[in-house]
Amino acid sequence: MAEINILKTDSRGRVTLPPPFRSEPLFEYVVEGDQITLYPVRTVRKYPDMSDLPEEELPSGLVKQEQKVNKDKRKGISASSPAQALKGIGK
Repeated sequence: MAEINILKTDSRGRVTLPPPFRSEPLFEYVVEGDQITLYPVRTVRKYPDMSDLPEEELPSGLVKQEQKVNKDKRKGISASSPAQALKGIGK
């Protein structure tokens, strides 16, 4: 028989994980009925896999409109704060 462990919430509703999982920074979870299953993960998938979706061709009028709106081709700035981003713009 499998060992059953119960996690109890504190007064603020937070769950304290068992010691082997406390150093894990990210978890993926699956909700199945009343059960939540946690899986430690190393990275976050920012975008879902959409390779199986069909490609849609836009009408030429919409393509021209998108090109007007998205004509800014400047490179992005990596910064940890807005102040650092402003410094990066100035350089």
